[in-house]
Amino acid sequence: MTTDFFTTLKQIYGTAGVPAAVADEKLNILWRNSVAESCRGPLSDDNASRLFENGVPASGAVFYTEDETIHRLNVLKAKDAETSSLFYIIEHIGSDDLKTLLASPHIRAYMTYLCARIRESVGMIAVSADEIDAAAAVFGAGCGEVASQLNTINKGLMLILREVINPEQLYYVLDPSCDDVTICVADEIAQAVSDAKRALGRTVRVSYTTEKGVYTRMNRSVFETIISDMALECCCGRLYPDELVFNCKTDKSSGSERITITVKSVNRSGKENVPSKFERDKRGSKLYFNYLCNVLCEKYGAEFTRQELADGYLCSITLGSVGLDRHIVMNGSKFAIHPARFCTMTLSLAEHHLEERYKLIDIDGSEEPSGE
Repeated sequence: MTTDFFTTLKQIYGTAGVPAAVADEKLNILWRNSVAESCRGPLSDDNASRLFENGVPASGAVFYTEDETIHRLNVLKAKDAETSSLFYIIEHIGSDDLKTLLASPHIRAYMTYLCARIRESVGMIAVSADEIDAAAAVFGAGCGEVASQLNTINKGLMLILREVINPEQLYYVLDPSCDDVTICVADEIAQAVSDAKRALGRTVRVSYTTEKGVYTRMNRSVFETIISDMALECCCGRLYPDELVFNCKTDKSSGSERITITVKSVNRSGKENVPSKFERDKRGSKLYFNYLCNVLCEKYGAEFTRQELADGYLCSITLGSVGLDRHIVMNGSKFAIHPARFCTMTLSLAEHHLEERYKLIDIDGSEEPSGE
């Protein structure tokens, strides 16, 4: 293309101090300035459609996320009056590290406040639901319908609380006051499996194998969260799990003793997960999970792998092993009562959760499930 208008654009942006490119109306890159040519960045592809949501061009400020980096772009739309050709001038004006952005004091303070507010509100609703259930049991009439509606409310509360887990744990693990303890991995896996069995009911078989006498140093609630997140990943793959398998074993191949914990989903029926109508809007749900994984890699030397299998999904984490010569082991019995109702694993598997808290109580005092 050799129009005078296009030539003018090249002259203007050829001496610009930021990477810049000119694209046609189909977002094919026609030209880049020398700054853009010399660096590998968002303007390096021959087509710029990936920079825009759904490939639809927009003018003004545009943000494009690539791996752990957010690129800031300024897009100008110009039209050649003589030929009616449409051009897009794309300027790459800066980049921000995603982790730095999420950990900034203002975002951290707001997210911490938001999580606290959500937990406070959910707690009030949960208490009120229990009181309604108790009152309905006294009066007897219509208890079946009441119990069903209360179970729907309870499921909604779990789905809300699930979203605060990773932001809470991320900001906690970044806090210098986050204390680590020596934990017995077998005890923690056994508790996680018990919670998963209760949440998934009879639709999914849950099993585990662990080596005894395996210990690691980590904050206990953070460890519980990451194991629950791994279970969620395995349940949300392409295939609906028929079985969820937890495993823990020592690995000495690297020269120093390490622990590898895996969670694997197995599908034998061929049944697929059916995405919800809001699936497209939930693409950012793993933002804090991915950042939490990165922090664990930096702080604890963890290694993560995630893999789609032909019959399911596999997640693994490898951690350093510690002995008992200088540490007191903090297992489940040495902590407070396990909060089964809103525990981390229960919340993580909320979309697959089948247990019903509220039961149908008839006027004779017998109790039956309110659902199927």
